[in-house]
Formats: sequence, C-alpha cells, structure tokens
Amino acid sequence: MMSTTTNPHTKSYRPRRVRSNNPPAFQLTERDIKIVQLVARHRFLNSNHVRRLVGGSAKNVTNRLKALFEHGLLDRPQNQFDTYRMGGGTSPLVYALADKGAQLLADIFEQPDGKRISWTHKNKSANQPFLQHTLGIADFAVALQLAVARHDDVELIDSDELKDNFPAEILARNKPFRLSVPVIHKNLRLDIGIEADYAFSLYLPKVRRKAFFLVEIDRGTMPVARRDLRQSSILRKLLAYQTMWKTKLHQKHFGWGNFRVLFVTESTERVENMIAAANSQSPTKQSPLFLLADKSSLYDLEDALDHQWRDTGGDLQNLLPEM
Repeated sequence: MMSTTTNPHTKSYRPRRVRSNNPPAFQLTERDIKIVQLVARHRFLNSNHVRRLVGGSAKNVTNRLKALFEHGLLDRPQNQFDTYRMGGGTSPLVYALADKGAQLLADIFEQPDGKRISWTHKNKSANQPFLQHTLGIADFAVALQLAVARHDDVELIDSDELKDNFPAEILARNKPFRLSVPVIHKNLRLDIGIEADYAFSLYLPKVRRKAFFLVEIDRGTMPVARRDLRQSSILRKLLAYQTMWKTKLHQKHFGWGNFRVLFVTESTERVENMIAAANSQSPTKQSPLFLLADKSSLYDLEDALDHQWRDTGGDLQNLLPEM
C-alpha cells in the first residue's frame, strides 16, 4: 500500500477571492490612500490601471493592492472570477471600493455620512456585463488622463468637475448627465433617453479654447441598427445625439457651446458598420458630430491624444481644439 506524506512547509492554496483571517500588519501610506481614492472614483479598476496611474513597479503596486484587499479597504468583485478563457492567461485582478475603504475616505476628507451604502453588497451584485463595461470606461479614462499629463498646454476636466457648472436645476437631479431627446424618425416621435458613459472637456489655457466630449464605450453587444427605433441600437443613439445638437439641448442642459460624441468600439469592422448606419439616414449622414475609433488602435498609442479619429465622412480628426 502506497503512503503519502505532507510537506509541512507547503503553503495551502487560498483562492484570490478570499481574504486571509490573519493578514500581516501594514502601514497605510499616502500612496495607499490615493489608490483607494482612484478606485472609488472609477468604481472598478484593475491592477494595470492602478499601476499606470500611480507609477512604480508592477510588483510593488500588486503588493499594496493585495494588502488593501486583505485589510478590507478594497474588494475583489466576485464576478470577475466567473469567466475562464482557455489559453487566455491570467487577467489583471479587478478592485472595487469596500465599506472600510469608504469609511476611510469619509474620515480623512470629513465627508458627511449621508445615506449609507453597502459597497460590499453592491460589489457582489455587480454582474459580468456591468463589470466589463465599467472597466471599458476606465480603459478610456486612464488612457486620456495619462495622455493629457504629457501635454503642458492641455487641461483635462472630467465628469465630476463638469457638473459644477451645470444649471442648478440640472445639477439637483439624481442623474444630471441623463436627458430626454425628442426624436422624429419616419413620422414616429419618440422621447429617447441618453446618458453618455463618460464626459470630459479639453481646455487650452493659452488660447482659452475648450472642447466638450461625450463618450460611448461600445462592446459590440448592441445591434448597430434595427428597423424599430423603439428598440436599443447604435443608430438610435446617433439620431438622439444629432437631435440633441440640432435643437441645442446641450446648451440648455449642460451650458456647453459645443460638443462631439466619441464612440470607442471593439474593431475596425464595427467602426465601418457604424459609419454605414450613420450615413444611411439623412439627419446623421456625414455628420461632423461623431468621431469613432477601435480600441486597439487607440490604446496601442503611447499618447492617446495622437490618435486620428474617423468621422462619418471618412476624414481623420484630432481631439484637441484648433489653435
């Protein structure tokens, strides 16, 4: 009969989703607090996002994230572990704000408690599509922030700061970036609700020029076009944004004099399909309002502001306001 022995020095396996009951002590640093702030701001960030934003070695950032997780300041959303891709390797771990981390930020920045939120519960209930879509928004926001940091003559103003200049009645709403647009299409009038995934402004202080952008992160899950405009589609969004521009709802709702809509897609083929859909309708045909990019060509650049976006007329455009 064969016998086996156990090596007393072999560590038992603990899944990455499970915290240790007795984590090693660690000293909270200013950098740790910044990491917790960044995760709170973006809702979900993976370890690559955090490393790019705070700098330093991948190993060091990984160790700090692990410590923040083990001590309950950050969560690792459970649904990130539900999908396994054969041969896909190990994906960067995704982090979210935990209840203890939220309390830490409230204590440091003297924020009123207000309505208590169970971030642990919210993180557990976040499904795969929501998690992946939010990470897609983070991909864009992080790339943009790092790109702007390379330019001394460009300032970035994103969603939270933009809201400060909204009209008071809009700012008081639960979702101030959401608006209803009356679209007339083929003798059918529809009130279409739209809310961009991300909003930002690029400001050139030397020439006092400011450009506003609304961003749609497209993961290819929505049909590009449908016959019935009452059903969700990319074309429905295009028509709603075009009507928003034509009726100047952006001026009334946001107080902006200008804006453009950016679509970040999964592939160049998807870009072509969107352009074809836009050009199939007279209101959006060759409209200068829309700029499109596939994520590979956009994120492969060291400086995302160098990217040349496609408009629906087939021309290439840059995001920076003209000097």
